[in-house]
Amino acid sequence: MSLSTPRILPKHLEQFGPNAHAPVNTVRLLGTITSIHGSSATLTSGDGDTVTLVLNRDSHLSPQSLYEIVGKVINLEGGAGLGVRVMATTEWPKNPEGKPVDLKVYEAVVDATHRSKEIFYVDEEK
Repeated sequence: MSLSTPRILPKHLEQFGPNAHAPVNTVRLLGTITSIHGSSATLTSGDGDTVTLVLNRDSHLSPQSLYEIVGKVINLEGGAGLGVRVMATTEWPKNPEGKPVDLKVYEAVVDATHRSKEIFYVDEEK
């Protein structure tokens, strides 16, 4: 299955974690940066689920802004669960009315791609 950087929701992290033996563990997430603490940040999705981000020195995030994060799913230190080591970030602009993107629509599309992988991804093993 060709999943170069699939879009995921926080609930999909386990499917791409180091212990999942997934064909790829580099993913894309979209959400709001709700807190930044030194070399880590918290990304909150539209449904309120959160993901801990391990930042690189080139990460320049603004709290309360919407970002797409490309990163590798990792085990967090101290057994704190799964998180994402940031490789790249893109701040998403607001619409012309100054409002953020409707995350519910985005998340519905991402969820559909995971329910129907055969439609959205190519199986390279065949």
